[in-house]
Amino acid sequence: MKKYIALFVLLMILSTFLQAEVRYLTEEEYKDLSKEETLKYWEALENEMMMLQVRQANTCPQIAENELGIAALKEDIILLDQEYDVIYTRIMNSIGTVSHSELVEFDQKLNEIKNKLDYYDQLPNSELYKSNQEIKNFIAQYEDLKGEDLAKVPQFQQDFAEIDSRIEMLQENMYPYGEYYEDEYAVVKGDYLVKIAGYDHIYNDPEKWGIIFRANRDQIKDPDLIYPNQVFKIPRGLPSSWKVYKGECLWTISSYPEIYNDPFQWPKIYRANTDQIKDPDLIYPNQILRIPRD
Repeated sequence: MKKYIALFVLLMILSTFLQAEVRYLTEEEYKDLSKEETLKYWEALENEMMMLQVRQANTCPQIAENELGIAALKEDIILLDQEYDVIYTRIMNSIGTVSHSELVEFDQKLNEIKNKLDYYDQLPNSELYKSNQEIKNFIAQYEDLKGEDLAKVPQFQQDFAEIDSRIEMLQENMYPYGEYYEDEYAVVKGDYLVKIAGYDHIYNDPEKWGIIFRANRDQIKDPDLIYPNQVFKIPRGLPSSWKVYKGECLWTISSYPEIYNDPFQWPKIYRANTDQIKDPDLIYPNQILRIPRD
């Protein structure tokens, strides 16, 4: 028991030492010390020496452990470099012979895209909103560039990651909260609603296919059946009104992601439309309901 008490006292003393700070005296200051002050100064120096010895004792095993970790990481890096070389060779073989001038030209195209993004970054959201068609064309051209064989070259992957991130931010800024309008999309062979919703320039989210379906129920009778050359409305932003369709109720409408994405918010719609909704359980097709956005 005494052994544990002594250890505890020692730890408390060391803790005090660790928190103490010694101000080193100049030669002139030291000469001016009294005998008692000199003894206290030497005691402080001895305490600090003990503190440094404790820190050294604690650090040495950690250094050894870190050195082992560094060695293991170096081995991992060697293996990753070997894997990178193999993948790089496969990619370049799949592309075929690529000249230096082609690589330079492709790099210039990426820099032009970055410069265009710099320009868009300087525009306020209101101007981006007005320029949405121009921006969509710009994004479509970028998507075409990503489809080229040279886009597979590893040295360009970091550029693509940066541009993808910036374009995602640009798209968010194009459609500020509450502003609503509709794009158009012409269906091509092989399209289906889930696929269309997943396109980067549409919603980049396949699960939002229902937004397209609901906006085009006048020409989509079965969401599993769409046809080439059909032109669909693509809602952007959040609508401030809603046309009721057969089978809908306030609960259902409120659950739509383009409304509140939460069925329990249905009372908001009811309270905003008490002039035409007498019973919240009774709404009718073709009613135009106000959707509060406050």
